[in-house]
Amino acid sequence: MQYYFINNLLNLKDVIINKISNEDNSIKIYISTKPKEHICPACSSKTSRVHDYREQIIKDLPIHNKNVYLVLKKRRYVCPHCNKRFYETYDFLPRYYRMTNRLAFFICQQLTKLINMTSVAK
Repeated sequence: MQYYFINNLLNLKDVIINKISNEDNSIKIYISTKPKEHICPACSSKTSRVHDYREQIIKDLPIHNKNVYLVLKKRRYVCPHCNKRFYETYDFLPRYYRMTNRLAFFICQQLTKLINMTSVAK
């Protein structure tokens, strides 16, 4: 039940929260998504065949002066026609990013203010 409220708080759609680890100076939220059919970027055929799983650590906005990390269990799909392997896409995470859209927007907002770069980096 509490994961439903955390999911709403973080505004992550179609994400399953598996576990939350509260450490001394960081919070790790382990998340995953439901498998669904994807279109191969090489040959445009549909596939739902999973090749493997990998974990990616994504930095998010801090909560209560603690760094928040989303540990995403990413799926890699394989196309049965052309044998191309590719990752699934996420709304909250652009391709090749290690931070959420929310954190990137917050950093841009902080840079518009008259403060030094060290404060923004913290």
